Amino acid sequence: MTKTIALLQEATYEQASIEIAERGYSIIDGFLSPVEVSQILNTIHAEEAEGAFNPAGIGQGADFQRNQKIRRDEIRWIDHNDPPVSCLPYFERLQNMIRYLNRTCYLGIRDMEMHFAVYQPGGFYKRHLDVFHRTQSRKLSAICYLNPEWTAADGGALKLYLPNEDGTEETLTVLPEAGRLMLFESHAIEHEVEVAHRERCSITGWLKDETQLF
Repeated sequence: MTKTIALLQEATYEQASIEIAERGYSIIDGFLSPVEVSQILNTIHAEEAEGAFNPAGIGQGADFQRNQKIRRDEIRWIDHNDPPVSCLPYFERLQNMIRYLNRTCYLGIRDMEMHFAVYQPGGFYKRHLDVFHRTQSRKLSAICYLNPEWTAADGGALKLYLPNEDGTEETLTVLPEAGRLMLFESHAIEHEVEVAHRERCSITGWLKDETQLF
């Protein structure tokens, strides 16, 4: 890694640290290059053809269920200790960011859980919070989008519901544009995925303060 690249990455991590501390979320464009996005999409489509994806559910353990009135996407879990080769740049940068956030925000992140998520046309995920009733280990939600030339007409936007101190809330709409990394506090920010009108892909998951799986 050249010194220039290292400094650029450090600036990106600092941006995320400041924004998460101030408002609970951060949007980082260009976290992956177009070539890296294309390589990951090739992996996703190859694994789709092999039948590696399953309908996503909601809840944990005995509470797990599949309900297509709430969530309609397919996922494939990723072993972040042994990810597909195409995903190595993403996980390397994410690990570097975690180390920076732990130093600056004292988040105590020790583990992560990640999956590929694919919404086919008509797919969506109703408003929800990314924590379970029984466990609170998820500190940050992390979503890296893989959708070249995405427009508002394609639907599939991420909508964040941002709480204000007076009990009101504001909404923020984020398009799932290729290479964009979205970070937000899992326990505090409710969100939804609006109906997608074309295939919508991402690497989605959570940065956690304990090593409990799924």
